[in-house]
Amino acid sequence: MDVPEAKFVSMRGLLAFASVAILATAACAPQAAAPTAAPAKAPPTTAPAKPAPTTAPAKTEAPAAKPAATAAPAAKPTEKPAAKPAEFDEKAVADFYKGKTLRIIVGYGPGGTTDITARLLQQVWAKYIPGNPTVVVENRPGAGSMLALNTVYNSDPQDGTVVVATGEVGAVAQAVGLPGVQFDAGKYQWLGSTYDSPGACAVRTDAGITTFQDMVTSGKEVTVSSYGKNTNSYDPAVVMNAALGSKFKVITGYDGGATQILAVKNKEVQGWCTSYVGFTTVASDMLEGPNPPAKIIVVMAAEVPKEPLLKEAVATDTLAKTEEAKALLKPLEASYSIQIPHGVAPGVPKDRVQALRRAHDKAYADPEFRSGAEKAKLFLSQKTGEEVNQIVQGILSTPPATLAKLKQTLE
Repeated sequence: MDVPEAKFVSMRGLLAFASVAILATAACAPQAAAPTAAPAKAPPTTAPAKPAPTTAPAKTEAPAAKPAATAAPAAKPTEKPAAKPAEFDEKAVADFYKGKTLRIIVGYGPGGTTDITARLLQQVWAKYIPGNPTVVVENRPGAGSMLALNTVYNSDPQDGTVVVATGEVGAVAQAVGLPGVQFDAGKYQWLGSTYDSPGACAVRTDAGITTFQDMVTSGKEVTVSSYGKNTNSYDPAVVMNAALGSKFKVITGYDGGATQILAVKNKEVQGWCTSYVGFTTVASDMLEGPNPPAKIIVVMAAEVPKEPLLKEAVATDTLAKTEEAKALLKPLEASYSIQIPHGVAPGVPKDRVQALRRAHDKAYADPEFRSGAEKAKLFLSQKTGEEVNQIVQGILSTPPATLAKLKQTLE
């Protein structure tokens, strides 16, 4: 009934109308509450669909203002989904990638952790990228992944079809101003990283030392293999030499983790340095068992992680005797939290970067990817592209005095 018409009926009709209205209200109070609140903010047709008016009377007999209060938050769920499509134009991205090839440029030779991770990503990434491009892996070793970083930044197409898979120390090399750096790690558009795992060094059990402290106190030189400066196979050893007094002698020239470890097995050198996950991925056979041929003796961290392979290792921060030594270790320790980052050059359009970032996150959560990583003993602890960028910016903002000392150490 329309209430204004009641003004023109007889008193008896009015009383009859009031009686009917009262009975109707008692019989279906929830429906009566909704129309009184709804006209204030929304058309009457939206009120019955909202659950709030039916639940509010059950809890309290407060005035009709309560349904209005519950109606305001109800608009929020419709606002949030509306914002998501605005991240990027999915159709435009799909139109671009359809029929194209996306190349993952690995900065090291085949067989190492960076290469293994890229090939696992290759298997699943395309299904999460709009347009489903063909994904391939290309190895471009040289200068500890500097060649790949330089060419992807300067020479390869900057359209989103080329992704670099690199070592984590590029930002350190840039921060200290090492020669050969022709990129800005702060301008790379990072898609995400793979591991947060400390750097470490291992030595053969027949190397003539039992612990890291043995090397420091005895002054005995220990040769370790490396695939070049500005890598996690080189930098930890020389920085520990400067900060902690160790005596690592680094032999460079190996093209990746696989050949680096082979040199240890063949007794060309006495040990090697890499990230902890690098040890578990491609060298667990060297470190496990009752009488392993090698053992990890030191990790670059504040404390030793509780891992079986690290039971005889010490943490660098516990060995640093001065604030200068701790400051020297810090940039490298930070870089290990973003191991094997993937990125694209600065010129790649933002919508494609957003699409690749979302696809990267989804690929790392993919059951096939995670199963392959588990079989390869890759203990994933990835970070998002934004998180990688924040850590890179932190490394680049290291105090100049520390960077000058670090540069002298790494050159």
